[in-house]
Amino acid sequence: MKMRHVQFPQTSEYLSLRQALSVLKQLLGARPAWVVGGTLRDLVIGRALQDVDLVVDQPAIALAQTLANQLNASLVVLDAERDIGRVVLHDGNYLDLAHLRAADLVGDLADRDFTINAMAAPLYEQAQLGQIIDPHAGLDAIQSGTVRMVQATAFTNDPLRMLRAVRIAAQLGWQLDPATDQAIRAHVEAITQVAVERVRVELLAILATRWSASWLRYLDRINLLPSLMPEIRPMYHHTQPNIHFLDVWEHSLETITAGEWLLAQLEHDQQPAPVAPPASADDWHPPAFFQQPATLRMLPNLSLQLQWAKQIVAQIQQPIGNTASHRALWKMAILLHDCAKPATRVDKPDGSVSFHEHQTVGAEIARGVYQRLRFSNQEIEYMCKVIAGHMRPGQLYSQPETSAKAAYRFFRDLKESAVDTLLHALADHMATRGPLLQEHHWAYQAAWTDAMLGFHWDAEAQQKRAPFVDGHTLMQALGLPAGPQIGALLEAIREAQAAGEVTDRESALALARRLHA
Repeated sequence: MKMRHVQFPQTSEYLSLRQALSVLKQLLGARPAWVVGGTLRDLVIGRALQDVDLVVDQPAIALAQTLANQLNASLVVLDAERDIGRVVLHDGNYLDLAHLRAADLVGDLADRDFTINAMAAPLYEQAQLGQIIDPHAGLDAIQSGTVRMVQATAFTNDPLRMLRAVRIAAQLGWQLDPATDQAIRAHVEAITQVAVERVRVELLAILATRWSASWLRYLDRINLLPSLMPEIRPMYHHTQPNIHFLDVWEHSLETITAGEWLLAQLEHDQQPAPVAPPASADDWHPPAFFQQPATLRMLPNLSLQLQWAKQIVAQIQQPIGNTASHRALWKMAILLHDCAKPATRVDKPDGSVSFHEHQTVGAEIARGVYQRLRFSNQEIEYMCKVIAGHMRPGQLYSQPETSAKAAYRFFRDLKESAVDTLLHALADHMATRGPLLQEHHWAYQAAWTDAMLGFHWDAEAQQKRAPFVDGHTLMQALGLPAGPQIGALLEAIREAQAAGEVTDRESALALARRLHA
């Protein structure tokens, strides 16, 4: 690759970063600083930036504090032992400053994870960058789209780099270098030595990508994923009734594949599949199998068009709790939605099989996984609600008609997980039937899902459900004190109003009096 120079974009969104770098250079004077790592890689490939990684030949946290003071920004100490500090700017962008991790820049770059991150460019005045220093052929790796470790000890130095390699490849649509793939396979057991918080961040970053299912299959087949989540092992090779075309575990991966296809349909994302992750010699369904729903092999023109697509896309872009990616949490729930099927299986005398309450038991098994990975309580509740509620859409649309009261109860009970549970049901249907899916069944469920979303989001329907009375009114009318009884009466009125049984203030009060009598 011939590129030897790169500069920061001149667009307004990077103004704060350029200004901060200019101030940093003034503070440095004649002392050097280099832009390194993922920042330089992303500049080369033209990928959007949110931060700048730098190394300096002086105490980094002290310098970061001085820079933060100059910019009226915030300082976060990332690693006191390794002398790494973060300067957070007012617009949310940030600069990470690290002390050289070796005696000189050459040694620093040699100690990095991948060749595409082992490049540097000196920082000059006005945020200008000098010629790229590339001792490990990172530019060539960028040109070929390859994630390659710098040295053989990369994963023993930090086992998290195994997940980071997968995350980078998944984000960029690149391939793993064969030697890097083999080194990951040789060191997978070391992943349990890594702090779970670091593991969680990388897993979520993988799940946030467009093609995560195929990389999950890779992590599964090399035994890295079950090392982190042994709860998935009972799902392996666990057969299901004939309505399914895959076993419990592969069905879970296929459901993520279908979910990724659904989101791409709603977002009008038509990008082709990238190079598939490496396959194992004995793969019966290699990672490439999970880059496209099996349904599309028989119905290549199948599509999903929902009236409420824009609202779904807007919601899936909103974070939940501390997690930047809503879709990653959704897929994390999908991954474990059937984890209790092996434990709840009952083989009946007539040859049929049941998995009674597997959704409820599964939510509790998954809760243990999520707690072990240190998700926040808000994130855990969201994912467990998707799992616990994932059978309800099927139970509703299998009825001749979904009443307004049933729809109201669905959204009331599942709260912020309700819309995502409806999406999960679509993905689950596709993953269950696979190549045997029938288009008229698919069209019916899509239309039913749209109707449910309309109940939830339609402005006219919401107006009709505007409360006729409040708690204060009930307390006055019935002579009751504040307390749980008032809340229960209000909920009963809201449910009756959704069903059309209460149409005005008077009928709402009449219902409250009957219930209180």
